[in-house]
Amino acid sequence: MSLLIFAYRKLDIIHQRNNLNLRLMNLTRKLEDLQRYAANIADGSISMSDMMDTPPTMFARQMMFMTYSHNASIMAAQQNYGMMMPMMQMQMQNMDPNAQLQYQQWVFRNLYNQQREAMGRQESKLLNEQEKQIQKEKATLETQLKMLEQEYEAVKQGEDNAIKNLKPEYTA
Repeated sequence: MSLLIFAYRKLDIIHQRNNLNLRLMNLTRKLEDLQRYAANIADGSISMSDMMDTPPTMFARQMMFMTYSHNASIMAAQQNYGMMMPMMQMQMQNMDPNAQLQYQQWVFRNLYNQQREAMGRQESKLLNEQEKQIQKEKATLETQLKMLEQEYEAVKQGEDNAIKNLKPEYTA
């Protein structure tokens, strides 16, 4: 009877171990995808090569980030540009119209790029928090796996002892 219980528990532990290993593998893949995505958006902009290097699981998020960061950067650059305009007009009084236009475009482009970098840092913070959560969950799973492995060894030893107890002893 106890032999069957040991055998059943061994199978149950193997099943649990396989499930935990699968979850651990999925978390590791998710973590790697997050890290690749974070590397792609670190500078706040996304190039074609970044898009090609993005893991499929993160492609939708990257597209959403691109759209959101572009729109928010344009709006912030326009707002800041509008606040700077009176000061810029005083600076540009003695410039020719062509130089004024180039200067205005340069200022706007810099305001836009600064905001894109800020958006990249904000997204990186979010990704860092997700990475911490995944690392925490992985550590929990690894601990559970070690405990299951110890229990498996104990059950295996109990099963071996049960087999020894069932084995008939012949005395002559």
